[in-house]
Amino acid sequence: MTTIQLALDARNPGEYLAVCGLLEVLSRYDANATSAWRRATGVLPSLPSAAADVCEVNTTVDEAAVAAQVAQHLGSKDAWKAITENSRVPLSDSVGGWCGALEFSLPEKPVVVVDHWYEWAHASNGRIVQRLEKRDGKSRWKFWAGKQDEASIKKGNYSASLRGIAGLSLDLVEAASQLSSAQKLQDIIAFTSPGASRLNLDAVATRSSIDRGISANDAAKSGRSSQGRPALELLAAIGLSTFFPPRREGDNAPHGVVGVRKRIFTYSTWSPHLPLALARMTARGVEVAPSELVKREAIIGMMGQYGYLKLARPAGITESVDSGNDDESDDEDSDE
Repeated sequence: MTTIQLALDARNPGEYLAVCGLLEVLSRYDANATSAWRRATGVLPSLPSAAADVCEVNTTVDEAAVAAQVAQHLGSKDAWKAITENSRVPLSDSVGGWCGALEFSLPEKPVVVVDHWYEWAHASNGRIVQRLEKRDGKSRWKFWAGKQDEASIKKGNYSASLRGIAGLSLDLVEAASQLSSAQKLQDIIAFTSPGASRLNLDAVATRSSIDRGISANDAAKSGRSSQGRPALELLAAIGLSTFFPPRREGDNAPHGVVGVRKRIFTYSTWSPHLPLALARMTARGVEVAPSELVKREAIIGMMGQYGYLKLARPAGITESVDSGNDDESDDEDSDE
């Protein structure tokens, strides 16, 4: 049995969700792996006296071998496919078009499905169609606006790279390809590359001018470059899809996704050790005996048509959130 320690800041929903994504990926190697959270010192080599949130994983896998393989495939275009109206295609073939899900593949392992942005899709005459409902079937996790045209891209608009989930993910995969062979799973989460958060899940890499202190356009003009964590965001997208999936259409799905009410995302760390199926439940705040939960709440901020996650607080003290403007504007949508 091997014990893997993942040290992070659980106040950052992106880091927390990336760990959830890693737990999902690890289950492809060891279905019986268990995990638990605790606060500990001595886990940060640069600050040995500092306390950090630690997700501890008990597993039979060789961490170095798995870390190297996961890192390689997160940054490999061949490991990712997009599910379109008609077929399963490479990410590059679905940029800007309708995409219902992504698939991440590891050698001889079941695929990992990423589909956090849609609750349902509308079909008419054999085609996926838009605007039958105001929110058009999108979940609360769709933080990006519609695809951009080439004219906007040439103008250097920082939002112009938002070409649907396939384009965003392709950017992340290409950035993650620069990750050299990882020896630890922690190395995958910690890897940085120039660029802001593509999916707006990493609270410390958001495009928010408030959080950064300078707008992304001004940063580009001044030559400053933010640091994104592409592998972390890909894993966080997996964590969203598997631990906090979209609710489906109906009376029990008023706010789009599990764990979200209006614009507050509630999630939990858990102890003692639990298998993956129970970890998914406790992450959503379900009381599973004899587990003990630490609940946190993160506000989903808005920048015009774009959503993003803020750093979380302990549950129960998050300030109120304006429940108005719950739906995207009518001119925001395109094929996705």
